[in-house]
Amino acid sequence: MALVRPRNAVYLPRCVEALSEVHESDDYPHRWPPDPAGWLTPENMAAAWVAEHENCIVGHVVIVDKSGVLWVSRLFVRPGYRGSLVGDSLLRQARIGGASMLDVIERSSKAIELYERTGWTLVDTRPADWIMTDGRRPVERIYRVDPHSNQLTEAVPKRR
Repeated sequence: MALVRPRNAVYLPRCVEALSEVHESDDYPHRWPPDPAGWLTPENMAAAWVAEHENCIVGHVVIVDKSGVLWVSRLFVRPGYRGSLVGDSLLRQARIGGASMLDVIERSSKAIELYERTGWTLVDTRPADWIMTDGRRPVERIYRVDPHSNQLTEAVPKRR
């Protein structure tokens, strides 16, 4: 099982390595940033955590402050660690850190499944404020945490 801990500068090179693997596998982020460590450290960052297993960064999440509301951002899990509750653990930590909103593009079906399974409720859809390399503007799905979700108190989320 992965250990979730606060991210610090020492973790950044390994986070970039993990992000590179996710980008190759899933096209996330869609455009590889010129400064990946900077992309993982946005100006409005309120906190960041990593999931580590046997000295390997297997997941990452940031919460950002958008006009006084904390949003989940930069969430990813290395492909080989999906299905092992790393995403659940990182989302739980983001909620403990105060995050109550997140967005995801519609084509990210596995991420959408994770969010909906862990107590996030779709509240809106809208065109993204960025354009993909093929010229299309993706549709973002906006989620709010369900205040009645018991994800914060469950040791392991229930599987159906």
